[in-house]
Amino acid sequence: MTDQRPDKEVYSQRDNPAYEVWMATRTAAQQAAFFLPHLRPGMQLLDVGCGPGTITVGLAKAVAPGDVVGTDLQPTQVEQARAVAAERGIVNVRFEVGDAYRLPFPDRSFDAVFAHAVLMHLREPVRALAEMWRVLRPGGIVGLRDPDLGGEIFTPATPLQEERRALGRRVGQHNGRDPLVGRHHRRLLLEAGFVRAEARASVESAGSLEETLRSAAVLKDRFRGMARTALIEEWVTQATVDAMAAELDAWAERPDAFLASTWCETIGWKGD
Repeated sequence: MTDQRPDKEVYSQRDNPAYEVWMATRTAAQQAAFFLPHLRPGMQLLDVGCGPGTITVGLAKAVAPGDVVGTDLQPTQVEQARAVAAERGIVNVRFEVGDAYRLPFPDRSFDAVFAHAVLMHLREPVRALAEMWRVLRPGGIVGLRDPDLGGEIFTPATPLQEERRALGRRVGQHNGRDPLVGRHHRRLLLEAGFVRAEARASVESAGSLEETLRSAAVLKDRFRGMARTALIEEWVTQATVDAMAAELDAWAERPDAFLASTWCETIGWKGD
């Protein structure tokens, strides 16, 4: 077995179609609710790590007739985002393949930048934030949303489920990600050059049968993406991965099952 870090960034959910289906259910009204009050018509906005574009098109509606650009490292996600915009008739948005560390835009191109669940996957979040700072105009704003796994409630937790959660944290740390990145948003923004940052938190929870069944499905899809690394590193067997997934199904059916996840939501301001 080995615990040597990979020599480049690793996104655990790359080419995980089941998880991408869930990503496509996200909306600006839900995932960007904290950011929307800071937007106004006519703004030029960048969505970094836009995924399938379902949040991006909502942001485009908020700033219309301003233009929005969504970038993602995965070409397949960019193609899906373009299809979403075309299907919904959103004409003030375009999508491009782009790296958060090397945004393909000139300095001072945007009034606002949004990044949902992006920093949680990065080894060098300050470096990415410095790029967002670079492409913002003076007085521009950035909106960040990331989970803080230290604030998660999962009950009742069996030994196998605790092992699953620990394995997920191990994979994340192996890939260089910080499971507590959300609570550090304000510090990271200041280190990247932003003059001010304000943070809050929201909670997503599951406490009914319908909600726990839906949450278990998402958790299984996400876990199977992360388990690929654990299997390669020989930290776990396929039989154990399957047992963990089956136990999530059993958890969802329990009348006392409850899940709550803490999300940190932060606005940062670039100086004039």
